[in-house]
Amino acid sequence: MAFSIKIYEKDKYMYALMKARIGALYPEAYITDPYLEERTDTDGDMFGEFTKILYNPKQFGEDFGLEPPEEAVRSLQDCLDRPVPIMDPDGIVNCRNICKALGIDPSLNSDPQLITGISSRGRLEVLIPFVYIGDRENYIKNNYGGMTDADLALRLDLTSRLRAPEDDGAGIYSGNMTGLLEACVSRKFDPDDILKYCSRNGMGFLTPGTTKGDDDVYDLGSARCRMLLDKCRQLVSDENRKINVLAIAEGFRTAELPVLVSDCDKVTILFSGRDRNEETAAAGLISSISKALTHGEIVLDYADTDPFENKIKSVLPDGSRGVSGAAV
Repeated sequence: MAFSIKIYEKDKYMYALMKARIGALYPEAYITDPYLEERTDTDGDMFGEFTKILYNPKQFGEDFGLEPPEEAVRSLQDCLDRPVPIMDPDGIVNCRNICKALGIDPSLNSDPQLITGISSRGRLEVLIPFVYIGDRENYIKNNYGGMTDADLALRLDLTSRLRAPEDDGAGIYSGNMTGLLEACVSRKFDPDDILKYCSRNGMGFLTPGTTKGDDDVYDLGSARCRMLLDKCRQLVSDENRKINVLAIAEGFRTAELPVLVSDCDKVTILFSGRDRNEETAAAGLISSISKALTHGEIVLDYADTDPFENKIKSVLPDGSRGVSGAAV
């Protein structure tokens, strides 16, 4: 059963995620965004049996056809049903709720195995870099872009303000990380409250940016950072949404790191190069993290490694070196 879905969302990252997720559930649907894609014809409208509309309430008004919200909604009544908001009242995108609101059973139009894969839980990963800022950011772009292919992807910079990314389009210097670390200890703090402190950066991650003061992360302490990561663990364990979290941990004492990352799914230690004996110098830290991990894996990588080659050297829980590219 072919039909069309129009998603009125000006954020290209949000639209790309929505299209991937909704498209997987409804593989026969023609999905477009009139805001972002110029069309010379009605595309799926002429082939589909009907059209469904999804929209971002914050953008669906003055900018939609230059009409007031009420008139804009009325002008779309030929879609058979009223347009469906992308976000719930809490500002969360929940694909399951969207499907219910669309009134179409996705099981009739998609592979059940694919649906199962989509509802899988997200991942909590930590990067511990011992490299220059530029090398760190290039590594993140080359190796963590896939994490944004989820309902939500968060980046937390648990580092000095002086080590913030050099260029970020979403106000990485906003200072919200300080407020987030101060708030997460409250019993009333819900994991979803993390999102209230975040804005989207150039890679598509939601991020609170860096701290207000240069050393707020360390002044507040590793225990506070661990509390925040525990909240993130609850977020990625949500079975109704796939949420990935990437945390960058720099400047902590070596004795603090194993406890900080113990509940993560993957810890990557990034060195500048293979020929600088950094791995040998960090042997104690590597062994401590390996033993502290409750279920995750630890890998070593190098900033001068070709990102397209599988040259990651894994470390086994007992501290011995595994086969290059093997999973722990």
